[in-house]
Parts: sequence; C-alpha cells; structure tokens
Amino acid sequence: MKVEYHERGIYLPEIGLWLDSTDPCAATWISHAHSDHASGCHGLAIGTSVTLQLYRMRLWLGEEQTEPELRALDYSRSIEWNGAILTAIPAGHIIGAAQLLIEYQGERLLYTGDIKARPPLCGEVAEAILCDHLIIESTFGLPIYKLLSREHAAERIVRFARRCLDERSIPAFIGYALGRGQEIVHVLCQAGIRTAVHGAIARFLPTYEENGYSFDGWEPYDAKTMMGKALVVVPTHGSALEASGKNIRLAYVSGWAALDNARARTGAEELIPYSDHADFEELMELVDASGAKQVDVVHGYTVPFAHILKNRGYRATAPRHAGARTNVEAAEG
Repeated sequence: MKVEYHERGIYLPEIGLWLDSTDPCAATWISHAHSDHASGCHGLAIGTSVTLQLYRMRLWLGEEQTEPELRALDYSRSIEWNGAILTAIPAGHIIGAAQLLIEYQGERLLYTGDIKARPPLCGEVAEAILCDHLIIESTFGLPIYKLLSREHAAERIVRFARRCLDERSIPAFIGYALGRGQEIVHVLCQAGIRTAVHGAIARFLPTYEENGYSFDGWEPYDAKTMMGKALVVVPTHGSALEASGKNIRLAYVSGWAALDNARARTGAEELIPYSDHADFEELMELVDASGAKQVDVVHGYTVPFAHILKNRGYRATAPRHAGARTNVEAAEG
C-alpha cells in the first residue's frame, strides 16, 4: 500500500484516507485527542467514541466552518472504507487512543499513533498486532529512556504529596491538560489526598468519569486556598506558582523527567519519569511482536531509532516530515 508522509500528516492515496491530519481534509483517522494529532475541521473524522468526544471538545470552529462529520470506530470493531477494512486496536496512550489496522489487497498496515505498551494509569492496555507494514512513533526511541511502571509512578506521586503535606508545604504536580493531568488527579484522589485541579485539566474529568475513573474529593484550583492540598496544574502555570511567595514544591511527572536537565528546565524538586508513551524497551517489544517486514518510524527520535532497528536486522526507514510535529511539549509526554 502506498504511504505518503507530509508535514500535516500521513496520507493513504489508494483509499483516500489521512492519518492524524492536522490540517482540514476530506477524511482522516484520529488516533487520539492530543492537539498534535487531532486538530483541523475535517469533512469526516474517524476515531473511537471517546477520542471523537474529546476532539470535539477541543475543536474551535471559525465563522464559516461547519461541524465535522464524526464516525465512531471503537475497539475491535471494523468498517469497510474504499475497499479496505479498518479496525481499531487499543493503544494505551490516553483514554480513547487507538491504533488503526488497515487491511487492503492482502496487506496489513498498522499505524500505532502514540502508543504505550505497559498498562497506563488511565486507559486501555495496548495490544500487539501482527502486520506486514508497521508505522510506529518514537517519542522515546533511545535506550536512555527507561520509564516507570504505573505502580511505581503512583507510589512516587503519593509519597511526594504526603511528605510535602506532612512538612506543611504545598505539593504541586505539573501535568498536561489532557492525559497526564487526569492520571495524577486520579492517583491522588484514590489515595485520599485533597486535590485542587487547574481548570484546563478539570474540564476533561467528566469524560474520564464516564469511562470508569473516579476522582472523589477533588476541587477547583484557587490560589487563595492552597494549604493542605495537593495541586495539579498545567506546565504554563508552574512559573506562576513559583512566583506566588508560598511554600510550593514542584513535581514533574513526564517521560522527559528522565533527562539530566529536567530539574533545571522545569524548576521541579521531584522528577517522576512516567509517560503515556512507550519507552525504548517497550518500542522494541512492539516492533518485535508485530512481525513487520517494513517499519516506518514517525515522531521523535525517528532517524536514530530507525538506525537501531536496521542494526538489528529490520528494514526500517525514517520518512521525511515524519518527525516534523514533535517537540518536548507538543508530544505531551
């Protein structure tokens, strides 16, 4: 199957379908609702029900734009599309995230989107799928990235929060607006810790609750009443907390916390290297399990990861434009 790589996304011309197009197009698959994969007002958007709900919540429509048509394709369900069979497979990344298996003229093409192989704090566990051609992300595609399991990450989050509260300081966790933020709130609430949540994170809590995650005891973030609570805020609010004059102690929960410069870059006291992306070992496990004859590496460390795969005997490429949209913050890692 012919695959075209563009800065705006990936295009399958034989079946007229984009994969995660960030510019308006006639029809696109949306793997998950992070803004570097789900943006643009499309003619038709295909994704899981949860992804489409979140995509619509984040979509801004201009005066002359009309509502996109949404077609739900939930896990393990298939639809026919221009002579191909499309099947959604759990990807583990955030709630609703899905891989797309495209079966066309005897070939199996698998697009992972952003993926996490180990069980996430919130979300379905990813499934490894056999395919002929694999398109896989490589946000953490270097051996230096060794990230925590969800159990160890939760333990570290709770321990830091309780230590700070016992010392009458205010623990503040930096989390992305969609995905990591809700995971941190869920962990803290499950541990019975009073938690104040930034509005950009709180707006998505009802969607998580509809999908089985509880957040008992959370309250809206209020700068005037922070004592005795853990805070969960978006990255852009971290500097404001540091400048507040209050006894704030920052924790950074991200795959990027594995880097040596993370403390200097974020001002965080506590670095918790947990991500909703696969680390290097997980990526290798996914590639091995796929049995793919061809592996295309997209987003992140595309060239070095493809080089590593070649050295291990895979036919691997890092297509031009494949990593164009990914940086430290856009990857929401």
